[in-house]
Amino acid sequence: MPLAAIIQGTPIWVWVLLVYLLSRGFKAMNSGTAPLSKLAIVPLVFTAWGILHLITDPLAGWSSVLVWVVGALAGIAAGVFIASRTRFIVDPVANTVMLPGSMLPLVLIVITFAAKFWLGVELATATSLAALGGYVLLSAAVSGVVAGVFAGRFLTYWKAMNARRVIQACSQHA
Repeated sequence: MPLAAIIQGTPIWVWVLLVYLLSRGFKAMNSGTAPLSKLAIVPLVFTAWGILHLITDPLAGWSSVLVWVVGALAGIAAGVFIASRTRFIVDPVANTVMLPGSMLPLVLIVITFAAKFWLGVELATATSLAALGGYVLLSAAVSGVVAGVFAGRFLTYWKAMNARRVIQACSQHA
């Protein structure tokens, strides 16, 4: 299938999502402070995208759900590992997190979008049922891992925020 046909056949919402995700990735390259709630957006977007695919794809069955969950758990572990090795500062009073600039979110976003886009094209053009089943499972794995990585990073910031709140509360009562 020609590239022009693939691009023209892609729904507008996919391009809007790409622009939004790229803007978040470029913003993450600069250090800055963000509300904890805002840091939840990208994990929620990738989780919702993955779950929506599992719900709407007629070929996605329990095996796809299982692959997504296993991928998400592996991704969470990786996200926690990555975030715990990053210097970040939480402010429980302002409910913000100060993060150093990093290319990692942008790289993850680009790789994920490219993989999901490629898989979407393959799913739309595959002629073999076996190939379709393999692409559905691969898509579930990619989706779960990426959602998990972003969720694991967010979980690390959330846990640090709550730990800091407990320490502050104990020090105020002492």
